[in-house]
Amino acid sequence: MPTQNYRISYVVMGGNGYQTLEHGRGLPLVMLHGMMGKPENWQGLFPHLPPDCRAIALRIPFFQEGLELNSVPAVTAYAAGYLDVLGADRVVLCGNSLGGHVALDLAQQMSGRVCGLVLTGSSGLFERSFGTVTPHPSRKWVYEKIREIFYSAHHASDELVDEVIEIIAVRQNVRALVKIAKSAKRDNVADRLGQVPCPSLLLWGRQDQITPPEVAGEFSRGLGNCELVWVDRCGHAPMIEYPQVFAEAVSRWWARHICGRGAPQADGVAK
Repeated sequence: MPTQNYRISYVVMGGNGYQTLEHGRGLPLVMLHGMMGKPENWQGLFPHLPPDCRAIALRIPFFQEGLELNSVPAVTAYAAGYLDVLGADRVVLCGNSLGGHVALDLAQQMSGRVCGLVLTGSSGLFERSFGTVTPHPSRKWVYEKIREIFYSAHHASDELVDEVIEIIAVRQNVRALVKIAKSAKRDNVADRLGQVPCPSLLLWGRQDQITPPEVAGEFSRGLGNCELVWVDRCGHAPMIEYPQVFAEAVSRWWARHICGRGAPQADGVAK
């Protein structure tokens, strides 16, 4: 496990609580995890991001009672509420899986504020679902589902299996997962990609089984000012499997498109 290299922040506004992990100072880079993810998924990037970047990993409490974050619009509204609390005139958004889907919607809805977009394994076009989930599935079933996320079996740890089992042991969490998955499938973004005006970076695992490489190609063709960087020997979560590679690709793109400083051109393959 990486050593703790972040500060924890918690604010309440408008009846919602927002917890973040933060690192650095500068232009905010707000990072959004997927349905079964957590802010710590981004922690490995923190030491390798640009020095003028304030990395902010937002916790999205999908399964918190009373919040009803069981649709893409609901999660988007929650994240937009945090951006209002943050109060920054300019932000860059980064999202994985459903977090990427939400980041795309925010980039369109808040185009005057969102000045850059980083997507990795984003839903919104096609995503293989978690499948039929019932409470108390076998440990083997959970492990196999997690194993599909990563290229390396090393990341499908006992700890992660335990975390997922704990979540889906609660019937209302299973119902929320089903509702979110259905909402993501209905909310196809194909006809809205051209409405995202900011520069975009796609960081995609070459062996992603959840949002396969052809999905990245479709995103790349639909987004206007877009770069696509492949991460070889990598699955659906490049920020977990190759955090330094991920952060260095972001840094190169950041220098070219966000802060305007020259930097070496990426060769299109990060690992």
